[in-house]
Amino acid sequence: MRAYIVVMEGAATLLLLGLVAWLGRASRRGPRGAFRLASGGAAATCALLAITSVQHLVHVGMQGDPSSAGWGDLILGPVSAVRATITVLVAALAVTLWLRCWIDLARAQAMVHTLTDALPSESRARQADLSIRELEVLDLIQRGVLSTDDIAERLCIAPATAATHVQNILRKTALHSRRDLMLLPPVEELTTA
Repeated sequence: MRAYIVVMEGAATLLLLGLVAWLGRASRRGPRGAFRLASGGAAATCALLAITSVQHLVHVGMQGDPSSAGWGDLILGPVSAVRATITVLVAALAVTLWLRCWIDLARAQAMVHTLTDALPSESRARQADLSIRELEVLDLIQRGVLSTDDIAERLCIAPATAATHVQNILRKTALHSRRDLMLLPPVEELTTA
């Protein structure tokens, strides 16, 4: 019984310490925000579980000769074995979750930060020095009117003129598509400030 407990607690300790290292690394390298906080909290939790496993391992290792076990050891031995088994199962589940979910979450968080950094800034739109008609075209695009024909119809201008306005806006803002223009701050914010 004691050998089983020692092996299980040792395995749990190793799994948990590995998780502490992985989660600590994710916490240090991850982008600021909820992911970094969650990684640090999970690493601290795994560290506490590893410490309790080591403590239990030392306690079991310091017990005397198993042949001189008293009634207390006979009763608590199976409880300790069950506890060690549950600790290993929890550690294995945590490693599985780490490998399946945490890495995907890290990638998703990195993508969010990359996309957020790529958003056009308000200053880019302000510096573009758009004409009144270009601001009207930009306003329509931001409201979801993306077709050149629809823009021309709404502003009562020729489709070629609408296309020219869109190209001028893209050139002045250094953006690449009408969908990029939709990410600019609303025209009201650009004209009031």
